[in-house]
Amino acid sequence: MKVANIKPTKGISRENFIFRGIMELTIWDAGGQERYLERYFSEPQRELIFSEVTTSVFMIDSTVKNHKVKEVFDKFLEYIIQFSPNIDKIYVLLNKIDLENSMEDEVFKFLSENISENLRDKLAFTPVSVKEGSAQHRLIEILDFEIQKSTLSMQKLGKIRSLLDKLKTSSLSEYLLFNQPDGLLIASTFGKFESKPLEFIRFEMGTLDSNLYQIYQQAMEILNVKNLSPLGLSTIIYESDTCFVLVKEVSDGAVLMTISKNKHPNVFSDIITALNSPDFESLKKFVSTSEL
Repeated sequence: MKVANIKPTKGISRENFIFRGIMELTIWDAGGQERYLERYFSEPQRELIFSEVTTSVFMIDSTVKNHKVKEVFDKFLEYIIQFSPNIDKIYVLLNKIDLENSMEDEVFKFLSENISENLRDKLAFTPVSVKEGSAQHRLIEILDFEIQKSTLSMQKLGKIRSLLDKLKTSSLSEYLLFNQPDGLLIASTFGKFESKPLEFIRFEMGTLDSNLYQIYQQAMEILNVKNLSPLGLSTIIYESDTCFVLVKEVSDGAVLMTISKNKHPNVFSDIITALNSPDFESLKKFVSTSEL
């Protein structure tokens, strides 16, 4: 989300997300407004919020250092440990380090006071900035670590990689699968591949600022093809001096990028064949249902 569009959390926010197309997240955001603190620390609310927590992220303003902050942090740790005793790590993000009055070192020492050695081993402090994007990158690192710990997520990722490798073998091209909601890479045939999130355009041609779909529709009517929908136009083809790049919707939640190794006509034909093969249909079905 654009930082400028994020509004302060009112009360307790609960949302579901699919991260990298393979991990379903239920996120509880307790916010930081003082008027809500007593509510979510009170019984029975605290047990509801702090039970069965897998990953805990506490974000704090590094420009503020007072006893109220320390009190809230200590309560937070107390209830996390009480209701989710099996949690491995508690991540603490010291935000707003981009500001001149940031005191991240002092705030770190202040929050660490009077904490037992065993609990301190569970804490991972990181100075970040939401404005500069380092907080978002840190969250992605944390969630990627959770994927590595999850057997089910690793099985899903392995299945997706296997299907992409089959497409690569049949067309001698490289494939990258992106998660549409967040633009993050799910898997690729390059092995380990790091990229910035993909910024999507909508492939529903009828919604673009163009009359492409209307012209296509007229041509299809002349050819006696009916029951057309803009959703049927789901592939965009780019061409460079050395290769073809095809971007195709796999489902409502994923987009596949194909990069050919050269511009030989047979290569393009092989890609089109691969994108209409049972292997692609298997990928499409698996990504849509996430069933092993």
